[in-house]
Amino acid sequence: MQSTIPKIDYEIISNQEDLSLNDEIKKFNYAISHYGFLLLKNTPIDRKVKKNILKTYKEFFALPFEKKNKVNMALTSSNRGWGAPRGEQVNPEYKPDYKEIFDSGPYQKVKEEFKGLTYYSKNLWPDQLPYFEENINNYYDLCTDIGMNLLSFIEHSLNFSQNFFRDKFENPMSLLRCNYYPPRKSTLSNKDYGIAPHTDYGCLTILLTDNNPGLEIKNPSNEWELVLPEEGEVIVNFGDMLELWSSKKIKATSHRVYGNKNTRFSIPFFFNPQYDTIISKKNNIIAGEYLSKKYNSTYSHKIKN
Repeated sequence: MQSTIPKIDYEIISNQEDLSLNDEIKKFNYAISHYGFLLLKNTPIDRKVKKNILKTYKEFFALPFEKKNKVNMALTSSNRGWGAPRGEQVNPEYKPDYKEIFDSGPYQKVKEEFKGLTYYSKNLWPDQLPYFEENINNYYDLCTDIGMNLLSFIEHSLNFSQNFFRDKFENPMSLLRCNYYPPRKSTLSNKDYGIAPHTDYGCLTILLTDNNPGLEIKNPSNEWELVLPEEGEVIVNFGDMLELWSSKKIKATSHRVYGNKNTRFSIPFFFNPQYDTIISKKNNIIAGEYLSKKYNSTYSHKIKN
């Protein structure tokens, strides 16, 4: 079915001088509490930015295996660099995901107590592509700014205390990824997905796609709904961590990519708080420990046999 996901103007979110826009806040709250997804328009991720970041990642995935394998995350204990086909399994009821990935994380200096933790590991960069690192880190910073503005708007819309989130994101465990979905082969089974049905693990996700359809979400009517952003729109959704942290005022929604005859690229930015953030005082759940359990059961090279 055609997408009916609420559309939100980023200019309202980023320019919060006038926060009396009750209709916009109602629409925003409906999106985060019922859909768990929204479409964000008028962001700084314009046509030029989109073209550049997609071109950057496409050049990497076009490299031969031998060169991609030099930054293969399976050779490390972290989730940095290239993830080969079937290197991730987000849902144990399905086969490993039919895609390749490239992951990168924070690159700025972090607090001393976080050094050595997986989520602040050194990034791996291919030496054949001279502007790869710079382009990706610039995009990482842009998404960080958008993520903080979204969280600030959530503080207002849900009547949280001012700066409820800000100090928890001084050293975020954010992850920037590109998913490369190859054309779906006719020999694949109904247990083979580009990415199987799942909810995101972290706080919020800012997703840029190449406009090839593929992403489907479970909508409030419990139907699978195809997400079809228009040119200039990015997709935002919310993860398990924020659902827990907000006492379920924010919804983490199941989504999937089945795949089709077309090659598809998508670029999610997973915006997560710093390692020591307590996301549930009741159960004393720490953000870093929570993510560790999720990641260690998802990445094939981190699964304990």
